[in-house]
Amino acid sequence: MPGCSELKMSFDQLKNLLASADGIFREKEPLAPYTSLKIGGRALFYIKPSRWDSLPAILSFLDLNSLPFKVLGRGTNLLVSDGDLGFGVIHILRMDGKVSVEDCTVEADADVLLGECCRESFQNSLTGLETLEMVPGSIGGAAVMNAGAYGRSIFNFIREVTVLDHEGKERRLFPGDLAIGYRHTDLGDFGVVRKVRMWLKKGVRHDIDIKAKEFVRKRKESQPWNARTAGSVFKNPEGAFAGKILEDLGFKGKARGGASFSGTHANFLINSGTASFEDAYGLTEEARSKARDKGFNLEYEMEVWK
Repeated sequence: MPGCSELKMSFDQLKNLLASADGIFREKEPLAPYTSLKIGGRALFYIKPSRWDSLPAILSFLDLNSLPFKVLGRGTNLLVSDGDLGFGVIHILRMDGKVSVEDCTVEADADVLLGECCRESFQNSLTGLETLEMVPGSIGGAAVMNAGAYGRSIFNFIREVTVLDHEGKERRLFPGDLAIGYRHTDLGDFGVVRKVRMWLKKGVRHDIDIKAKEFVRKRKESQPWNARTAGSVFKNPEGAFAGKILEDLGFKGKARGGASFSGTHANFLINSGTASFEDAYGLTEEARSKARDKGFNLEYEMEVWK
């Protein structure tokens, strides 16, 4: 990473670059407000583009100047360390993205919320995404982690992903180009997700709406959606459910400081309002250790930035 004087020069240039494109640049920006858990320290720098056409130049500049960064979407499956962080953040959310539908093809920019994309497909009588409507987060984040629910994942429908590589150049990728697994892909290794193209099937609007509402009802009944939470903490091990494992180990409702596992669903981490990273991460690591003692290797589904 560049030294202090080089950093200042780079930051001044970034400020000018963002200002000319109606974007935002800030130093030492707290990340807690941008995550659903409301936990997180200060990023080395914070970039919020307002338009997609400004992002290639930003990525090229960061690459040329060896400035480390991470990509932040809606922050719904993220736990961020406290204190000063050694990397910057590009916030890809609510830029000028849109959703378009043509026949059975849905194309969505990465900054669009997944729920918005689902509802647009329903309005066009396209079926397939009903289980995903209540999955929080953006299209880009959903693609990177292969988000899903009730046995369906977004890569059941994605046929093509466009990314901006580290030099800001567009690259088209197909599922066969990627390592895709349960709640995981290697998309982040290729760059920043720009947009996805999905193929769905024609259905009956009334039936689609009923099905979607039923999945929404199930989620609201079984998960703490009104709380400060990062969603599922751990992936389900093969042949088992992480929530059941944690409940059997006594972690349902268990707290450490201001953090706790939900009393509604044991695999959801909750911030009561005062939780620190140490509280939250300490509790989840304790759970992993106890599960390992019982023969279960719990892998994080939420992303942890340290």
